[in-house]
Amino acid sequence: MTPRCPSIALITAGLAACVSYDPAGPPVPNIDGQYAAMIVIRFENTIEIRSDTFTAALGIHGTGYRGHFGGAYDIARSDSGPFAGALATDGSLMVTEFGTPPKPIAGVAFIRNLYPWCDFPRLGTAPMPGVLSGDSLRVDGHGSVPCFYQLADSVANLKTEIDVQLSAAR
Repeated sequence: MTPRCPSIALITAGLAACVSYDPAGPPVPNIDGQYAAMIVIRFENTIEIRSDTFTAALGIHGTGYRGHFGGAYDIARSDSGPFAGALATDGSLMVTEFGTPPKPIAGVAFIRNLYPWCDFPRLGTAPMPGVLSGDSLRVDGHGSVPCFYQLADSVANLKTEIDVQLSAAR
């Protein structure tokens, strides 16, 4: 009686099935499109509290790789730059680029021009979480930045909290 052994082809196919994966990743919602956005900035420190609202246009497209997307923002036709991140299968997302890298918000000239007394290259912020639901996109960001105020005979360097809320529809 000869022992029965599985064929090498069968073993190879079984091993390949165990380690193969889809390089494009699981399907994510379609984020492609042109969005009209409203951005609200809340700015607060011990000297002032203020809120500024402005509009922007976003052009976003999926890259076809694991939910990543890229595109650009355009604010008041005076400032534009990259807008990118990654989208999950449940519609949650992280914006990793909003303005010139390396940090979201820090390189958005329009926002920097609203607060010229602040040192935006030193803005401390992380990727901004958000959600895509149907044709609506919402992103929230938070960071702190040093801002300088001329007082009677000195300059005050104040830690300022900045909250960004972006709501958009395509």
